[in-house]
Amino acid sequence: MKLTRTLSVTVFAIACFMAASSAAIARDFKSVVLNYNASVAGTQLASGKYNVKWETHSPEATVSFLQGNTVIATAEGKVVDRGTKYASDSVMYDETANGTRVIREIRFKGSSEVIEFN
Repeated sequence: MKLTRTLSVTVFAIACFMAASSAAIARDFKSVVLNYNASVAGTQLASGKYNVKWETHSPEATVSFLQGNTVIATAEGKVVDRGTKYASDSVMYDETANGTRVIREIRFKGSSEVIEFN
């Protein structure tokens, strides 16, 4: 009887821990089109469609750019809530002195959250 009670408490504790862990690390996934060749975290990305997958660490995020199932680039970013939902997906760029573009921010249609890169 005592063993059954101990086992029940242990299983309950593990279930609570797993639920809290999965809530703390949210995973998101969207598609985005880069209209220009650009870099993120020092990796050059050709223009085209990418799947963007991020794992938040409140508010920091690890962001991966994929084509199919292949990870092309990974960068550290930050998820920021701007308070206003965007009407379309868009990528904001900075331009360097030599004319190359660097991804600064990604906005997603229907969401007020953006992913910012340093």
